[in-house]
Amino acid sequence: MAIMLGLTLGLLLPQAILAGVTGKISGVVADTETGEPLPGVAVSVVGTKQGALTDENGEYYILNVPVGTYTVKASLIGFAPVDITNVGVSADLTAYTDFTLSKEALDLGKTIVVKAERPLVTKDKTTTVNIVSRDELQQMPVRGYDQVVGLQNSVVRMNSNVDIRQRGGRESLANGPEINLRGGRPSEVAYYVDGFSQQDPLSGISTANINNNAIKEVKVTSGAFSAEYGHVASGIVNVVTNSGSDEYHGNLELISDNPATVVGYDSYDQNWYSGDFSGPIPGLEKAYFFVSGERRWMADRTPSVTTKDVYEKFGLAQYFDEPQRLPNNFLKGWSYQGKLDFQLKENIKLAFNGNGSYDKWQEYRHYFLNPAFIDQVEHTPMYIDKNYGINAKMTHTLNPETYYNLSVSYFMTERTRGDGVLFENYLDYERTNANPEYDFHNLFREGDSLTASDFNPADTGDVDTFVTFYESYWQNFLHRKSSYIGVKGDLTSQVTRAHTLQFGFDFQRHTLRYFENLNSTQGFLSERVNRYGFDSLGNESDSQDFMNNTKHPINLGVYLQDRFEWRDFVVNAGVRFDYFDYKAERLRNLSNPFDPNNTEDANSGTIQLSDLEASKKFTRVSPRLGISFPVSDQTQVYMNYGKFYQRPDLVRLYAGYDFLEARVGAGSYYPFPSPNLEPEKITQYEFGITRQLGEFTAIDIAAYYKDVEGLTQIYHQAAIPYAYDFFANADYGTIKGVDFNLTMRRNRNMSINLKYSLSYATGTGSYAQSTYNIAWKNSQGIPKTTNPLDYDQRHSLIGMFDLRTTKGEGPMLGDMYPLENVGLNTIIQVASGLPYTPMKVYDGVSPNASVQQEPTGGINSANLDWTFTIDMKLEKTFMFGDYKLVPYVWVKNLLNTQNETAAYEGTGKANVSGYLETAEGQVRATNPDTGEEFAYRYDLGQNNPKNYANPRIIYLGLRLSF
Repeated sequence: MAIMLGLTLGLLLPQAILAGVTGKISGVVADTETGEPLPGVAVSVVGTKQGALTDENGEYYILNVPVGTYTVKASLIGFAPVDITNVGVSADLTAYTDFTLSKEALDLGKTIVVKAERPLVTKDKTTTVNIVSRDELQQMPVRGYDQVVGLQNSVVRMNSNVDIRQRGGRESLANGPEINLRGGRPSEVAYYVDGFSQQDPLSGISTANINNNAIKEVKVTSGAFSAEYGHVASGIVNVVTNSGSDEYHGNLELISDNPATVVGYDSYDQNWYSGDFSGPIPGLEKAYFFVSGERRWMADRTPSVTTKDVYEKFGLAQYFDEPQRLPNNFLKGWSYQGKLDFQLKENIKLAFNGNGSYDKWQEYRHYFLNPAFIDQVEHTPMYIDKNYGINAKMTHTLNPETYYNLSVSYFMTERTRGDGVLFENYLDYERTNANPEYDFHNLFREGDSLTASDFNPADTGDVDTFVTFYESYWQNFLHRKSSYIGVKGDLTSQVTRAHTLQFGFDFQRHTLRYFENLNSTQGFLSERVNRYGFDSLGNESDSQDFMNNTKHPINLGVYLQDRFEWRDFVVNAGVRFDYFDYKAERLRNLSNPFDPNNTEDANSGTIQLSDLEASKKFTRVSPRLGISFPVSDQTQVYMNYGKFYQRPDLVRLYAGYDFLEARVGAGSYYPFPSPNLEPEKITQYEFGITRQLGEFTAIDIAAYYKDVEGLTQIYHQAAIPYAYDFFANADYGTIKGVDFNLTMRRNRNMSINLKYSLSYATGTGSYAQSTYNIAWKNSQGIPKTTNPLDYDQRHSLIGMFDLRTTKGEGPMLGDMYPLENVGLNTIIQVASGLPYTPMKVYDGVSPNASVQQEPTGGINSANLDWTFTIDMKLEKTFMFGDYKLVPYVWVKNLLNTQNETAAYEGTGKANVSGYLETAEGQVRATNPDTGEEFAYRYDLGQNNPKNYANPRIIYLGLRLSF
């Protein structure tokens, strides 16, 4: 009853909030001479209409302050006014800002100005939070918020490496490695831009891009989250973008690695061109705009440190003008973002926000680099990723203690993948004859010369005439598109000085479309084409019947949260109710899908609507609790607990029923999506302590434990007429670890941040298809034992050092200070190797070799070598009136270290599988007719450049600000 009441109120109240885009300013004002609290002091945020009066205890609070850096003013008749500058407000946190006012200073006739420093101990932090500001982001040798996330505690960056260890059907990404946070799967990290989700609900990944100069703050939450957040299990990445102000501002930035060739270094033709502009909207009062855009071009988007050596060793460098670059591995893209803010009344704000990105890119696959047919590499898969979102938000402040927001949003994400030459021309894929795949040695993709008899077997003339040459196509064609319309609501009220209540809801209705032809060169056949929301030709369609109709799942969340603050003691307590309706039909009888009533009727062997029933609706209640309190003036303890439910990736829920009917009826192996999947459950505990060690230094230690249940994995189902496999809530695991963070605020021009993570991630499966091969080969089902997960990285150490001078600092040369306004930011990363399962040596290179791997140790019981990387950025600032010009040099992998990202399981090496040294390999390599060619090709195949991370890359950048 209580849940239903909360649900009803959540739907009726006109309220909504954007998750985590505002914070709070709070503090105490006292008399300098007596120390007594001062009531009636006017405290205001300069440049805004926000402010408050202190109460009888001298306390004040200002709610709903947008993320940013402000000057806060305190004034009272008879006292000298005080301005505190550099007050930073972060999302969902309180900026504690205390004042002391003096009567004696009144005679000076000036405002007293004090510069605030970011506190080393965050008093109201009840979970692990890392915040990177705009200025810090611009100083760091990174590009994109995803790289910022990769520099936080307990984050593991995984390359998909689809060429060598395909364990789980993982998605490829254009912009680098996937992110695993605190032992969670990639889709367990939620990505928000200005509070709105940027994830593809089908795949769970985010392909959105945001221009660096458009970002105001990146906040990464990796502990327990407040009740406001749903559908997330491991972490939240919240990006807050810039807004317009009373003055016009802008930035232009150019980055390229091509100038490195002037000093003798290789370039990979990686380029960014970006700009933004903001200010007041002409002709309107209290109206502001912000726009930004970025153009990206990369000839080699993921360079390897070994590419040039491999191509030169095997005589391939002659075919490429730039042999250090992976061919057909380009990216060209755009991203754009805009905001409009209107102050309609003193207490009503209206904001419109939009962002989008477009990336067209190709993915180098080593087995397409046929040394005899170099042009074959052009057929490696190509992708287009599109994202755009728009939203509108109204903020209504009812009084200084209460406000509500109402917002509506739309977000769309789309991916197309196909052959690198034909790409989107789906109808051109079909061929009369079978698509040629691999060469004689089953190593590289290779075309075939076709003669008249290939097209007409009856043509038996003396001369079999050459007709055409078939190049080998990438035959899998994929087009998926998902979107949602969302409504969010929130009402926040400071009901007492100690209690801030927040009550809200969020609702999403999705539209999902999916089309995948497993072999598009042979046309349409139900057994090969999984589709919904598309017709048989790949066109979007809402007129399909129940077999292939568009999917429209909905989810609703309602939550209540209380934030209790009393003398630095903070409690965040909340509860969340989630409702999931997949809006799908499911099989009535899993063991007899074609004849659920076991009647042996005439329609057995086909799926009728009567064989299906409505999918189950799920409700979940998840409590959340976070506590923070001081144990001394310089020591803060925090702890939290929470239950979290994450909806499965929606691609695991739906399949076209004509596809399922054809494959199950034929006994063809394929793990089928299932609308029987329940929300995945995670229970998390965390305990942390922050200790200020001195005026400039603090240390934070956090220990966490996560119990994971009901993760998605392949399940084997005995059935009539044939057994089949589908996704079920079959996986579980345990994750635990300790994070250490040492922060030294800038002192004598240097700031330091050291991060160390010790983690243990074990479970029964790393990804939803981790047991793909086992399920295929083992009809008795899948044994369940916990082992280290693929992203179980035991040790990670990150050091960030920033050395920076200001005007007039550094050695003097004549009348000049040549090193003034110079900054050097260096990031050093050291990490233990990722795990793999040691095997007896087998043919680990041939893409479709039929082999039976035999483990020589436990699952993921061996590890790759440790990795070591140094990145740096050196910049100097020049001022020309109101214009700031910043040229800089940015270097990735300064020492050009060869870091391995994958290894062959038989040897543990990244460039030797061991197969050539086996008896079978020797027989093939010493064959008098084909052995030499086989040995050459196999050695080339096992020297896959993608098994290594990026080389040294030197960029030259130039940023102009005004």
